[in-house]
Amino acid sequence: MSIPTLFTYTVPKDFADKTIEAFLLEQGYTKSLLSALKRVHFFEAEREHYGIEKNGQWAFTVDHLAEGDCLSVYLPAEDENSAPPYDFPLDIVYEDRDILLLNKPAGLPCHPSPGHFEKTLAGAVVFYQMQNTSASSFVCHFIHRLDLDTSGLILLAKNRLAASILNKDMKEGRIQRSYLAFCQGNPEFSIGHVPGFRRVHESEKEEFDYAFAISAPIARVEEEKMLRTVDFQKGQEALSYFNVLNYFPKNNYSLLQLQLATGRTHQIRVHLAYLSCPLLGDSLYGNGEESIFSQNIGLSRQALHSYSITFIHPIRKEKMYFQQELPEELAALL
Repeated sequence: MSIPTLFTYTVPKDFADKTIEAFLLEQGYTKSLLSALKRVHFFEAEREHYGIEKNGQWAFTVDHLAEGDCLSVYLPAEDENSAPPYDFPLDIVYEDRDILLLNKPAGLPCHPSPGHFEKTLAGAVVFYQMQNTSASSFVCHFIHRLDLDTSGLILLAKNRLAASILNKDMKEGRIQRSYLAFCQGNPEFSIGHVPGFRRVHESEKEEFDYAFAISAPIARVEEEKMLRTVDFQKGQEALSYFNVLNYFPKNNYSLLQLQLATGRTHQIRVHLAYLSCPLLGDSLYGNGEESIFSQNIGLSRQALHSYSITFIHPIRKEKMYFQQELPEELAALL
């Protein structure tokens, strides 16, 4: 069994006379995590440990706290693998005890799926953790997803507490990600001609400093497992912001920077196809013209890259920012 991860807290004045449960819920623990702590019992360095200890003594979630109390929480490891281990080198951008930020290559799926069960990014992370720690198993918690042929930054949590906090931050819009993409044509030419496509209001600039916005609901195409489409009657709200960084008139394609206000499946791909400006190399949503161009230049993947991410560290509460430049095959399009 893997040794649980230790988190320590000094109780501030605001939580004097409050329960341990109230304090831990405020730190980002969920009810299920608190329940898991009750089952923790192990020996380390000839000493008996429990899931929650106050000032070195076994404690319960209903116990009350005093200012200055030292609270130790032993978060248990998950005794399973999230994917079959896969010996594949990780491009690590940042790592600490709680999070892992990777530069994902195109062509590698995040999770096992039909046709891609053994060779996955999740499996590569499992293999890495088992090789570099004493863990006999590992569950990696993806905070967001990237499609098979999308490259770039992807954030993972290495324990359930970090995952709980980051997933909440993602849901509430506190994690900001931007993408670089090459698309056919120039989306600016569609302004005023496509429902839901508009210039960004000044009131939005403080949060989303972009020139254009696409507000077009996305729904699954009936009887299709993967395909999505814009559907103003049945679709879920989907909002994308973008700038046109450069237009290349000779070959009629543009470089865009995009940020998502929602996280629908294939959102960027669907929205650009809706503007009749599909991603270069996108075999699912392309219209044929961009496929011919992509073949001519030797591009064998969709031209979408997860470029930057801003988030608050789940445990240290520091603001963190990272960016990852275009991979060689996309940089060549410049």
